[in-house]
Order: sequence, then structure tokens, then C-alpha cells
Amino acid sequence: MTLSEIKTAEPKFWQRLLRAAGYYTGAIDGILGPKSEEAAQRWDADARAGKAAYGTFDDRSERNIETLLPATQRLARRWLLNAQMKAKAAGVEVKIICGTRTYGEQTALYNQKPRVTKAKAGQSWHNFGLAWDMGIFRGKEYLGDSAAYSACGAVARDITRLRWGGDWATFKDEPHVQWQKFASTAEARTAFER
Repeated sequence: MTLSEIKTAEPKFWQRLLRAAGYYTGAIDGILGPKSEEAAQRWDADARAGKAAYGTFDDRSERNIETLLPATQRLARRWLLNAQMKAKAAGVEVKIICGTRTYGEQTALYNQKPRVTKAKAGQSWHNFGLAWDMGIFRGKEYLGDSAAYSACGAVARDITRLRWGGDWATFKDEPHVQWQKFASTAEARTAFER
């Protein structure tokens, strides 16, 4: 979902994102009143500051970046700026093809056959505005298998508190990059749902 769709279709989820970003202190009630609007304005201001600091990218990447917490957006922009140089050297392009997922989106993805994720709703860093997935492209062609995933993913190692799924020991997920704001997804979920 785009950020606009999340706000409209999942107002409680939107309020949780606003709270996770540190902007909202009201009740998680799904009523987007003055407190939610004030928090959304702070979100937008910080998101604009991130764009000013690191620039903007292709439309698809921008739609996905805007769903991330503003602090995560800055990290994603910094990562993408550097990953684009690696991709260009390999003769391909890198884009951010997924950002925040609502619990409903995560459940649908988990139930997909063949299975593409091991994470149920509330067990993915994507559910908390802390992770994104990259895609490698040659022109309009999506490359599901490319050495550029490794080159672009490795950029995360140079940015404090970013983790790349390609470094995981048990379930390598080369397109995945996350901000390790919490020690675990359980800790992130507790903070998100409180």
C-alpha cells in the first residue's frame, strides 16, 4: 500500500506508525482527528528534510520510501544513493520495491504459495516501518537473481545499525535491508502495539 492508502484503509495502523515515529501520543482509535493530523504534519516535515538531505529517486522507490518511518527514510535514502553507484557499475539499476507492510499485507504474503516469507503479521521488520526490499532491474526487466544484490546489499554494512538480509546465516534474504532499531521483531512489535 502507498502511504495514502494506509492512512485511509488502515487508520489504526497509521496511528501506530505515527506513534512509533515519536509524533503521536493520542489513543489508537482509528479516528484521525487533530492529534493525528498534527503528528502527520511532523512526519511530513521530517520526510521532506530527508529528501532535502539525500535527494529523490524514481517514482516506485519514492512510493515505498514514504511508507517508512521518517528516520528509516533517511537511512533508506542514504543506502539507495550509495547502492545506485554499485548498481550502475554493474550495468543495472536498483530500486526500493517494498517498504512498510500492514499486518493484512503481511498475512497475505505469508499465505502465498510458494511461500516467500517466513514472517507472519507482526513478525516482520516491514510491519514497523523499519525495512525495505530492493529490486535489481536491467531497463524494465526485473532481475530476481543478480550479483548486484550482493554488491548493493553490502552497502548496508557501512551504515550504522543497518542490516542486510544477505548476511543472515539461516534464511538469506538478499533483497532485504532493515534498520536494527530494536533487538528483535518481538521487541519492535511490543513497542508498536503498546
